Amino acid sequence: MSNSETTNPLIVWQRLRTGYDHLYASHERREGPAVDRPVAALFGCSDSGLCGQLVFGQSRGSLIDVMNWGHVIDSGVIATLEYAVETREVPLIVVLGHQDCDAIRTAMQAWSDADLPGGATRTVVEHVIGSIVRRGTEAESADAVAAAHIVETGLALLERSPVIARRVNAQKCGIVCATTNSADGKIRVLATVGAVGEPDGSLLECV
Repeated sequence: MSNSETTNPLIVWQRLRTGYDHLYASHERREGPAVDRPVAALFGCSDSGLCGQLVFGQSRGSLIDVMNWGHVIDSGVIATLEYAVETREVPLIVVLGHQDCDAIRTAMQAWSDADLPGGATRTVVEHVIGSIVRRGTEAESADAVAAAHIVETGLALLERSPVIARRVNAQKCGIVCATTNSADGKIRVLATVGAVGEPDGSLLECV
């Protein structure tokens, strides 16, 4: 597809429609209809290029995907995850980061320059910088900052949502904080919260 085609909204929409038709048909042939009940909720970053269903090899409808740029926890994110764990009773939330994250690099640049950007980007940067400060991370490595931010995001879900906290405390839900490696495609687990780690009674287990 040429550059002119990728910048034409009508052509892009037609491409998406065609892709959807093919994907839907192939899923119906190979796997049948979507599952009745999701097994987990995924909180991901919108510039990762990753779809939770494909990353984890799950059938259509197995995951409730929640994505925004930089894992900003807002009311929409909280509402969706509370719906997942309370109404749909999913037993797991996965907070999934990735390498080469633009949100992380933007925050690191703002930290280095001591200059916060304007507009909505400032909110993303403030969230990431808050993670750097709370975990005492050296802001010299994008991977280290990403890891700190993913773990802090998982913990913040407990602080921001009494619903999620109650489910975790009751051992009905766990949280996994992880990142994907673009080089080898592997998933690195950074921390687990609740009934996901070893049964030693600890709430948080950092890997």
